[in-house]
Amino acid sequence: MSPGTVYLVGAGPGDPGLITRRGAGLLAQADCVIYDRLAAAELLRLTKKGCRRIYAGKGSDEEGKSQSAINRILVEAGRRHRRVVRLKGGDPTLFGRISEELEALSQAGIPCEVVPGVSSAWAAAAAAGIPLTDRRFSSSVAVVTGQGAAGKKSAARWEALAKAVDTIVILMGRKNLPEIARRLMKGGRPAATPAALIRWATTAKQETLVTTLGGAARDLGKRPDFGPPVVAVIGEVVRQARRIGAKPLQGKRVLVTRPLVDQREFISRLHDLGAECVALPTVVVRARKFSRAERERLLRELPGYDWIIFTSHHGVEALTRLAKLSGKAKLCAIGPRTARSAREAGLRVDLIPDDFSTAGLRRVFGRMNLAGKRILIPRSNLGVRDELARGLRKQGARLDEVVMYETRAASPPPGKTRQALTRIDCLTFTSASTVSGFVQALRKARVPLRRGLNGTAVAAIGPATGKALKEAGIGRFHLPKGSWTIEGLTGAVVEALA
Repeated sequence: MSPGTVYLVGAGPGDPGLITRRGAGLLAQADCVIYDRLAAAELLRLTKKGCRRIYAGKGSDEEGKSQSAINRILVEAGRRHRRVVRLKGGDPTLFGRISEELEALSQAGIPCEVVPGVSSAWAAAAAAGIPLTDRRFSSSVAVVTGQGAAGKKSAARWEALAKAVDTIVILMGRKNLPEIARRLMKGGRPAATPAALIRWATTAKQETLVTTLGGAARDLGKRPDFGPPVVAVIGEVVRQARRIGAKPLQGKRVLVTRPLVDQREFISRLHDLGAECVALPTVVVRARKFSRAERERLLRELPGYDWIIFTSHHGVEALTRLAKLSGKAKLCAIGPRTARSAREAGLRVDLIPDDFSTAGLRRVFGRMNLAGKRILIPRSNLGVRDELARGLRKQGARLDEVVMYETRAASPPPGKTRQALTRIDCLTFTSASTVSGFVQALRKARVPLRRGLNGTAVAAIGPATGKALKEAGIGRFHLPKGSWTIEGLTGAVVEALA
């Protein structure tokens, strides 16, 4: 078998939204991904099912694979897979040991390509509101590593740099920064020269410590928790920093309990507001397996329905996978997300209730004459014979409820549950099943409900979820003001943590 291609892809500075379109596209096609510590974990979710993932990173304080071992992994992966992505934090060409990896691949005869990324050298400054250049007093910038090979001190000529450039950006220099500052001052930089230390730039954990060259050692000594990754910007440009509008959820940790397949939109909204999201899916959703006879019976019945009511996008996706919808049936979607799925499947949505809930569906259909009308509800195993179904039958409708997908408790490992609850500011729930799944996860992890909450704020997507929280013993929670949607839930999280 001829070797595949290894792509050395820049993952960007930390925010998963800052990867390039080319990089994201290659991740989606990759058969194998080899990633380091600074590549956002969310980026791995872009990979296809069955993609092999290999962690090859290490921090300054952890043992990891040697560069020669990583080179061997790259060569082996290139020989075994068609598309291999080597995902590297920031830009791979800037202190990313790219020369050594390219050389190993070249010697092995494996084709490779370098895909640039956004480096934290300029992303950190931008995120902190600092211009790296200013035509009045900064026309030159040096980007320098703060440590050398094998963890040794940087070989940079700091005394010379102090005189040569206006702005100095230091990567990987947290540990050696006091010594670097001393040498820069020895080279002639005033002790009063402003310095900004930006930690975890562009992520929800971003923190900026503004100091001076002379005060850096003292201020860092007061903050032993201010650990790497840290980008230091030294120069008069730091005085020009503009306060970037504080995000309402900056520094907050939000637990997301909804199914893994449904998390992307919600997590994206929370990230945009500055939150750090912790995923703990408490339920899983799987399409139901139909026998051949069941499928044929459903296909025979479909043309005879007057209405098909979709109560979630899972119902849309499961039914359209099974059959092509045609005939006289009008389509109703419980809310915008479900309607979007229907339209993406090429369907026309005739009705969306003003209130995006089963109560809203009951009200809108309660005003119709349904006597003798045939209605289909493709739904979950948990929703059969609820109040909506009873109301429709009471109005004379001939209702069929077909279980199209199954929702089950996810039962995460106890250790994962306990770890996920660490330093959480807000718990979020998007259905009654996520509530019951969360309670089961706590029970399995032997975490009492009161300790699991520990004064944490709680946000629920709507009244039905709120009712489930009350029944579980969680009496205080925030509901959206307006629509029962992910957008509304995001607003409830902001309100809960205001």
